[in-house]
Amino acid sequence: MHKVVYLPLAESDLLEALNYIMYTLDAPKAARDLLTEFDETVQRIAGFPYACELYRTDRPMKDEIRKVPVKNYVLYYAVYQDRVEIRRFLHGRRDRSKGIAE
Repeated sequence: MHKVVYLPLAESDLLEALNYIMYTLDAPKAARDLLTEFDETVQRIAGFPYACELYRTDRPMKDEIRKVPVKNYVLYYAVYQDRVEIRRFLHGRRDRSKGIAE
């Protein structure tokens, strides 16, 4: 099983999503459900990091990025020999032309 490392930007993305759902939409159960599915997805990735789809772009990237849907969001991550690095957690309709490979 790979060690999971969260980039600060990914942590911020997750907190932003949960706060929006919980407080702006006033849907605490939906926020809890999203967090549960997020946690379960990360555990699957830690065990089988190459099982998810590659993120394809025309822009050159330093690392190979993979993506996996989590409800209405997309989790982006990179796989290294000893760890999985969680990069971003963005709403599925958000413009992803910038910031995935950071």
